[in-house]
Amino acid sequence: MGKGSTVLGVIGLILGAGGLGLGVFSVVNFQVAEGPQGPPGQDGVDGIDGVDAVRNTWYKFNETVFVCDPATYLTFSGLMVEFELGPNESVYFSFTARAHTEAVPGWSRITVYFRVDGIFEFDPSAEVGTYNGAFTVNFMLTLQHVRNDLSPGVHNVTVAIRGDSTANYIHYSTLLVQTVSM
Repeated sequence: MGKGSTVLGVIGLILGAGGLGLGVFSVVNFQVAEGPQGPPGQDGVDGIDGVDAVRNTWYKFNETVFVCDPATYLTFSGLMVEFELGPNESVYFSFTARAHTEAVPGWSRITVYFRVDGIFEFDPSAEVGTYNGAFTVNFMLTLQHVRNDLSPGVHNVTVAIRGDSTANYIHYSTLLVQTVSM
């Protein structure tokens, strides 16, 4: 075995031991962080000031292809979630999907928005795509938002989508909704 191979072997052992140590640290740190956070008797959520507890969770999954239309915003009605908001609760929305963009001259984008109770929310939005791409690209598309201005009662949320090409689409989409007591 040459001198270079020995040096590479030693470097590999050092990197492996460092990775093992980092893994053990992560497991120990994760186990310590489990359980209620904050003062005794509260179910606080770590990292969110003033949050007592996640109250309810709803989600919908749709694996079918939803094709974009460059002429209009389309509402993904197959991904609508109805939820109930109680007094002093906020709501968290999370949308994820695989986005497929084709190589076309100019922009090849997909943009998604939330639509709450039938009302478009242009902010926030999430966008993926390419400009004058040479090949098809698949992205993970994620959009998240917290609303603390909705009144108590039953509401619904879905996703609106717009793309620059009818060859662009999303699929394997998930919409998650959680109510949180403040």
